Amino acid sequence: MDIRQLECFVAVAEELHFRRASVRLGLSQPALSERISALEHELGARLLFRTTRQVSLTQAGSEFLQDAKRILTDIEKSISNVVHTAESDLHNVRVSGVDEAISILLPKALLKFRKTDPNAHVQILEISSSGHHSQELISHRTDVAFVRTAIEDEFITSKLLHRQPIVVVLANSNPLSNSKSLSTSDISDQPIVGYPKHARPILHEALWSGFRQIGAQPNIVCEIIDKSTLLQFVAQGLGIALAPAWVKNIAPSGVSLVPFKPCENLIDLFLAHRKTGNSKTVKRFIKTVKMTSN
Repeated sequence: MDIRQLECFVAVAEELHFRRASVRLGLSQPALSERISALEHELGARLLFRTTRQVSLTQAGSEFLQDAKRILTDIEKSISNVVHTAESDLHNVRVSGVDEAISILLPKALLKFRKTDPNAHVQILEISSSGHHSQELISHRTDVAFVRTAIEDEFITSKLLHRQPIVVVLANSNPLSNSKSLSTSDISDQPIVGYPKHARPILHEALWSGFRQIGAQPNIVCEIIDKSTLLQFVAQGLGIALAPAWVKNIAPSGVSLVPFKPCENLIDLFLAHRKTGNSKTVKRFIKTVKMTSN
């Protein structure tokens, strides 16, 4: 059964006349009659009574007419919805990213972007782990992703926006808060507010690798995903923490940020997107982000 068969049946059922129905459909009478016969054969039921002078609906045909009209209406609505969505998507930009980009870089980029695309709709999807972004891009659930590690394959490309150091966050009351820099050995006896590995793998590894190198075990008092909450815990004296340097923008009063040594402890920020299939709006957004980060 196909849509054209349903359209033919509805036309004949409403006109109750094969010639008028064929004119309405732009189809020859033999072709129309053939489609109706094929539909009846597929359904295993007669839908129309035919004589040389008259066409009328059988009981089965009368009931099927209501269903056929509903099906055709639903299909028409679905097509209309798809067209509307496709047109709307041309002006939509879905952005996912790690908290630094969402909090610091993205607002500046959006201010510039709205000057060129004031009618564009930007949807923000905050995802803490960079590992999920690649699949989101491939599945077309996001258009642009800010990630911590480079992504380069047949579908996705990425560009390094910047890199920044890791700092040790301490309460001002901690004697180490006045240090010029701190190493793993310097903080080995400190209680630490850490991160779950699945949510903050880079910071988690920076902490644990440092302790492995000195043959010690970090004293983790708790693990937190959200950096704002982590900063509050540190300010209250629960422990110290490692964080990217950008947290100075959201740090509460009562905390100090001290560079964490060695200097190779850096955190990168990449802009990732699909290589092809991006709308002009998405392309302009990508260009704006790159310009903003320079």
